[in-house]
Amino acid sequence: MGESKNNRTVPVSAELLLKQLRDRGWSVERFALEADVSTGTVSRALKGDKEVYWKTADAFRNALALKSVDELIRQSADPASVNTRRINEWLIDEVQSRWNTASNQLQYRIWKLQHEHLPKLARGKFYDLEGMSTDERERCHAALLRHAMVCTKIGTHANIIRNISTCQADDSKGWWVIDEWIEGRTLKSLLDEGSVSRPTAIRFGIAIAEAMSVLHANDIVRRELTPQCLIVEQESERIVLTEFELAKLLDGSPTVSTGEWMIDPYRAPEAESDDVDQRADIYSWGRVILEMLLGTLPEIGCEKAALMNSGMPQVEAKLLGRCVSVSRRSRPKTFGEILDALRDWNDCTECW
Repeated sequence: MGESKNNRTVPVSAELLLKQLRDRGWSVERFALEADVSTGTVSRALKGDKEVYWKTADAFRNALALKSVDELIRQSADPASVNTRRINEWLIDEVQSRWNTASNQLQYRIWKLQHEHLPKLARGKFYDLEGMSTDERERCHAALLRHAMVCTKIGTHANIIRNISTCQADDSKGWWVIDEWIEGRTLKSLLDEGSVSRPTAIRFGIAIAEAMSVLHANDIVRRELTPQCLIVEQESERIVLTEFELAKLLDGSPTVSTGEWMIDPYRAPEAESDDVDQRADIYSWGRVILEMLLGTLPEIGCEKAALMNSGMPQVEAKLLGRCVSVSRRSRPKTFGEILDALRDWNDCTECW
């Protein structure tokens, strides 16, 4: 690839970096020590959503005894690099994100798609499968289908994204998940600019809880609810839940987790295990709402102190404290209880 050091950053592949660590049996902590960087730096690189500084990439290379940083840079099956610029009736338009690594270790990128004949758009998530063996592709097949399966099971809901199609790319180097297009931005990008207002946070909280209730009524546990998987529509400010690849179906369907999940400050402690239920989503919901109301995400275990210092009414602080309890037995059992309380809060927007 031959990236120049005149560039300040370099697109290190989270997948290639993780493979290097696996081959050596190294933990994040061990690699950070060998590379003389922080564990946070390694964790961010493994998330794959941002480029890293050349100095950091070179520290990775040196720790892994590689000849060149290029050995950590993806040579991708990006749709922009192949001859075809279409998938079925959709034309591939503009890229919407960097390469990201999901908790199931699959790498993906978001694209805007334009219908070939009609004046409508779609959101295309492209998974890179290049370099995978046939066995590896078969193992991840259930994960590639899970999002569409969840959307099909739910049907139409105002706060859950509508899936249009899912299929293999024409060149077999990738997989597409095609959803409705929502003109807007993620909740994460909004929170990166500061907190949202209390009325907005409560309105979003109700909408998310209602969507989660529908998932739970269909025996689906989301497991990974974060601001990144919530899209706020620009015109209506409707909040929409998406990204269901890691959802767990409680009907006996096989799990789609790998046992090697990325660090996620919103995920319940038990979410990675087989012994998981709806209360894992209540934990994540609580963490997201706390960040909206407080303007920052408290460290895990420090939520009660943050709530006490917030000036929030005691009844609200108590419920949110229960939602984010490390012990799931202390959390509310259903979103029904939470929604009853939230609607009362919504009638009292001046009390905090």
